[in-house]
Amino acid sequence: MYSEQYLQQHKLIIGYTTSQHLCIDLDDTSLYKVTKLVQLMQHDYPELGNALIMYSSNRKDAKGSRIDRHGIPRHTFKRESYHVIFNNNIGSTRCWEIIGTLIDLDIEPPQVRQIRARRRDMTLRVSPMVLSGGIKSEPKPCRTVPSCCYGKQDGMIKQYLAFLYAARNLFLH
Repeated sequence: MYSEQYLQQHKLIIGYTTSQHLCIDLDDTSLYKVTKLVQLMQHDYPELGNALIMYSSNRKDAKGSRIDRHGIPRHTFKRESYHVIFNNNIGSTRCWEIIGTLIDLDIEPPQVRQIRARRRDMTLRVSPMVLSGGIKSEPKPCRTVPSCCYGKQDGMIKQYLAFLYAARNLFLH
């Protein structure tokens, strides 16, 4: 789909950036857990609306350990990574509140707080990425999760997908 030679030469990474609708990056988890988290979030924050789950990458059964927010090492198996894009424009203040809650619940790592505070936005990769061991492909749509709690939909998923497909066209042969 993309020119490997072009990627190796330019090492270009394109990201979708927003501060008005919630986009989260969930690493080392399963699709089941991501889906259940999205459903819980839609219940607790009905203004988020529908959600799109994007398959971001796979860690190929690597093992590792992670220190949780309490300083306790946890043994983990690295799994797939997913991006979640919510459909409604809820404003930056509400996005930061929800991200803060995800950090407090140890769903997002604590360093996300510093990154978000410095940048004041959320950015998700939409392009392939050159790594030392090869090329990580661009994220792919995986599942939609309709909101059963909120009727209004602002179309932010459609906006994200338009950007994703425009970026994808840059990498075609």
